[in-house]
Amino acid sequence: MGVITISRQIGSGGTLIAKHVAEQLGLSFIDKEDIEKVMHAYGFSAFEEVYNAKPSFWERFDESRGLTIDFLLTAMKAFAKVGNVVLLGRGGFGLFQGYTDILNVRIKAPLGVRIERKQKEYGGTDDLAKQALIERELVRTSFVQSDLQYNQNDASLFDLVIDTGIVPPETATLWVADAYQQLMKHPRLDAKRIRADLEVDDVLLKLVKSMLGAEES
Repeated sequence: MGVITISRQIGSGGTLIAKHVAEQLGLSFIDKEDIEKVMHAYGFSAFEEVYNAKPSFWERFDESRGLTIDFLLTAMKAFAKVGNVVLLGRGGFGLFQGYTDILNVRIKAPLGVRIERKQKEYGGTDDLAKQALIERELVRTSFVQSDLQYNQNDASLFDLVIDTGIVPPETATLWVADAYQQLMKHPRLDAKRIRADLEVDDVLLKLVKSMLGAEES
C-alpha cells in the first residue's frame, strides 16, 4: 500500500489526472470535500473559509485559523496512514517529504494554455478567464506558502513534474501510475520513514478507515 499526492496548477488538468490515476490503480481519490467531512465531524466547520480566502496579516496569527490548519494536516496524515489513496492538493507534497512509500507529483501547464482551457470550460472572455484564474491561484498559493510554509514551485520537492501543455493528460496518467507501481516495487533508498510511522489518534483513524471502507487491522 502507498500514497500519491498530486499538487496542480489551476487549469493544468491535475484533478482529472488524479481521478484517472486512482481509478486505474484501484486507489481511493481524496479531495477537499472528503477532508472536510472528517474536519466537520471533529467540529472544524471553518475550513472552507480558511482555504478559500487569502488571509490578512493579522489573520495569519489567529489561533482558530492555526488550529484548523493543524487539524487539516492531522486529517491528511490519517488518510495517508490508511493508505491506498490519491491525495489531491492541500500541500500533501510538503507534509509527506522523505517517505519511502509516498509519491509526490506536480501537474502544471503554461499560463496561456490554462487560461484557454478555463475559458472553454466556463465561457466568457479570455480576460475574464485570466483574471478569475489568477485570483484563485493567488488564494491557493497563499494557503500553501503562507499557512503551510511549503513551496509548490520547488521542483526538488516532487518525484515527478509533468507539463500538460506538452504531455497529454492520458499520457500523464500512465506516467504517474507507472511511477507509483515502480515505487511500490522499489522503495526509495534516500528516505528513512514509512507511512506506518505516522502518529494518528485511534478514533480519527477509525473514522477515516470507515470512510474508505478499509478493514480494521
